[in-house]
Order: sequence, then C-alpha cells, then structure tokens
Amino acid sequence: MSPVLLRSTLAFALSALAAPAFAAADFATCFTLTPGLRFSTGDETLTIEKAEFAGQEAIRVQSAGGGVGTAAYYDASGRQLLGQDRYGISAWGGDASRPVMTDTFKPAPTFPQTARPGERFVVNGSGERTHHVEETVEPVDYDGFNDYTFVGFEDVEATVDDQPRTFKDTCHVSATFEDNRMEAWYAPGFGRIKFERYMGEELLMRDEIEAIHAE
Repeated sequence: MSPVLLRSTLAFALSALAAPAFAAADFATCFTLTPGLRFSTGDETLTIEKAEFAGQEAIRVQSAGGGVGTAAYYDASGRQLLGQDRYGISAWGGDASRPVMTDTFKPAPTFPQTARPGERFVVNGSGERTHHVEETVEPVDYDGFNDYTFVGFEDVEATVDDQPRTFKDTCHVSATFEDNRMEAWYAPGFGRIKFERYMGEELLMRDEIEAIHAE
C-alpha cells in the first residue's frame, strides 16, 4: 500500500470513530409523553401535562372532543396507564369541570419496554371504578384492546397545520378482538398520532394528527 493511500485509509478510519453514532429506533421511546404539547386530530384535542394521580407523579393526557372529556394518567415512561377520569355529560348527571367516574388500575395496563417487529404481547389490567355522582366503588377491568402485535418502526407522513410533516420511526402496533382490528402509530413525545379501526377488512374510521398548538 502506498504511503498516500495508507494515510487516507487511516484518516477515514479515525473520522469514522469520531463521528457521532446514529441512535437506532427504540420501542419504549415511542410512548414517551412531553408535558406542554397540545395537538389536535380530526376528532379531539389533546393536552399533555404533569399531574398527580392516586398519590403519585403522573403525566396526564387530557382529551376533549365530541362533547365528551376524558383524562388518561400515565407513569413517567408513558407506557403504563395508571387510570383515567371521565368527565360529565348530561346522561351521567355531571358537568364538564369535574370527573364523573375515575378508574384506577392496579395492576396497570402496560406496554413492554422492548419489542421486536412481529412480536406479540398482551396489555391488560384491573382495578376500581369510583362513580362520584352515585358515590359507589366497584371492580373494573381494562376494556381496551389487549392482544397486540408490534408491526415495526415506520415513518408517518401527515399534513400538520396545512404543511407536510414526517414523524420518524413511529411504532406501528396492531391489536385485534374478535372481528375488530385497530392499527395505531405512536410518536416520541406525542403518544398516539394516528389510529385506524376495522371490522374485518372494512375501514370504519381513521383519525390522525392535524394541528399542533403548543410544542
């Protein structure tokens, strides 16, 4: 090898060692929630903020849309659902400023910290439901989808505030229950940004991020 070629090879090797490594996509990162974010989908507006739930620090995702308000409480990782508030509508005898029902989960429905594309996992939990109007407490099981498959990391192309935006390396998960199927995409900081619901192969609904009000 000539001296010039040797010097070039050594320089290339040293530069490769000095260059910062690009982080690989990480499953757990997809579910992180950033307090201060506020964004809208076609059906609802979601606000992420710090809160307290059942005596511990939590992250609250407040949702408003269609005349119904809810608040979901997560641990710091965003993967564990600690509980949720359902706010008043006239049929429940409440108002929109105070929760009518509060579900507290122990054990809490939890997404795993790691998953490989194609891997299946179960999300379930149970706890208590407090009905604040009727002043009752009763057992409750988590009623969301629980049989999940991690489809893989995907870039989601969306139109946000009338401008194209790419959400890199979102986690695409699929869940089934009998003939029902849902597809969801989770983006770091935001949580779920896209959702599709199917009955068999028929698309029943699609909802995705459309605007960001605070970031």
